[in-house]
Amino acid sequence: MNAEPPQPPSRDDISHQANTWFALLQGGMATPAEREQWARWLAADPRHAAAYARLEQLWAASALALAPRQPVSSRQWSRRRFVGLGMAAGAAAVAVGAGNFWLNGGGAPFADLRTAVGERRTVQLADGSMVEIAGNSALNVDFSSDHRSVELLHGEAFFKVPPSAAGEFKVRTAAGQVAASDADFCLACEGPNATLTVARRSVRVLAANQQTELDEGLAMAFSTTHAGPIQRADLAQVLAWRSGRLVFFDKPLLAVVNELERWRPGKIFIPDPQLAARRVSLILNLDKPEQMLDVLAKALAIRTRHYTDLITIIQPA
Repeated sequence: MNAEPPQPPSRDDISHQANTWFALLQGGMATPAEREQWARWLAADPRHAAAYARLEQLWAASALALAPRQPVSSRQWSRRRFVGLGMAAGAAAVAVGAGNFWLNGGGAPFADLRTAVGERRTVQLADGSMVEIAGNSALNVDFSSDHRSVELLHGEAFFKVPPSAAGEFKVRTAAGQVAASDADFCLACEGPNATLTVARRSVRVLAANQQTELDEGLAMAFSTTHAGPIQRADLAQVLAWRSGRLVFFDKPLLAVVNELERWRPGKIFIPDPQLAARRVSLILNLDKPEQMLDVLAKALAIRTRHYTDLITIIQPA
């Protein structure tokens, strides 16, 4: 008697797996090996990526509709409880309804200044300074007669700062703070990491319990715990987004993909660590975001697989 062929996983099985992965990653408890397993799971079946994308976008949208909860000490959480969080995410998301909030740059919805994915915006501030905001970025502004302060919540912005009786112009990030009296500079930040590039005059960086002065044409990456080395900046490359281009020279593919997510909707995953580290050199047109992945695929001889309009997985050709 022939054995029956194995049955493919049902929708409920895939939903449970997606909830479990979501809970683990949302809780910040995943190890690097588990993150690689998650990426392989995403790439294994189009239904996996679709289920995970739906859970992520709906959970983000539900944050706007659900009442805020008191923070819980990390000591009280376990992996078992995070699986419960994943199940709750699915239930809350279904209750709220679908949306593209997270996948289309919905972070910091109540910021004073924000841009959607792919949007560029220029704003003149009360002191006469100008800020050019890159796609999917958000800032808060705090000005008075005796101080001028901006908080870059996430993303990237270029600041043109004139002298003022209010004193130094300060920009706070989760990674640290920069300050200038009269300067032009570009600042990018995501989470606890930031990069400063100075285009005119000088800017001070206060991060990782130290202070560093950067002059024109220099750049430095910094975080809450580390201040990187001062490096010579390619201003034409760093600031190309201001004129509608993205320029990459000898950059890891993962860094390129992270940048693309400011300019085109959806999330991009690279399950293969070696592919993620491959070096890339190319120029992209910000006015044609729909062509970005095609140009990237031709430049690297890679294969892109799309699961809905919101999830793309990049694999070796």
